[in-house]
Amino acid sequence: MGEIFKAYDIRGIYGSELTEDVAYKTARSLAQLIATEQGGKQLNLVVGADMRLSSPSLKQAVIQGILDEGCNVIDIGLVSTPAFYFGVAKYGYDGGLMVSASHNPPQYNGLKMVRAGGVPVSKDTGILTLRDAVIANTTYGTKKTVGQVTTRNDVVINDVAEAIAFTTTNAIKPFKIVADAANAMGATYLRELFKQLPCELIEMNFDLDGTFPAHEADPFKEENNHSLMQRVLAEKADLGIATDGDGDRIFFVDNEG
Repeated sequence: MGEIFKAYDIRGIYGSELTEDVAYKTARSLAQLIATEQGGKQLNLVVGADMRLSSPSLKQAVIQGILDEGCNVIDIGLVSTPAFYFGVAKYGYDGGLMVSASHNPPQYNGLKMVRAGGVPVSKDTGILTLRDAVIANTTYGTKKTVGQVTTRNDVVINDVAEAIAFTTTNAIKPFKIVADAANAMGATYLRELFKQLPCELIEMNFDLDGTFPAHEADPFKEENNHSLMQRVLAEKADLGIATDGDGDRIFFVDNEG
């Protein structure tokens, strides 16, 4: 089990390496860790997820783990990892967990953990502590007074609005842009972003689908970008954009494909 606890997140094959039990215990351990650091106050922790087929059940296990530690959950739904970070930091929450395996193949899933401010919990700042707690399995007996779950559906919209505020959109030319979201979370913010831009957006693979029917959501692999390159040429577009599974990596293709 310990090998799924990486330098910056937890990631493994769903069902054999990463299970609902591991997700539940990780959530409880994170809540305990942050509560200790913050003097035992009742926490408000954010939970988001990507569109992988295993994400709903893992997300529910995470939520239950947080609730059983007596903390409140803010469920922000289907979001990219950057939107998750934004949601934690912008609204002053105490931390959170994102269910996602980024650009890994469909059989994988994972967890990304943050403290207040959207600051990642990494190998040097707590992941190994969480790993040891989950493996030891000694601190999950008594459930505390259950917290409450609230939902908010405005994180992606507000994230884009915050980004737009950094620039002047009237200086942007009316470009034609092809974007391939690989049926993954980049589609959520690209669609919202281009509502605010004077550009023509040509969408490729924007329907969220955890089976990745078009290709893996991994632009690091050249073969996953071929269809985008070809579409840029066919459309005589100015630019191509490819995003990975959880939308925290963006690759660009020029007008020559």
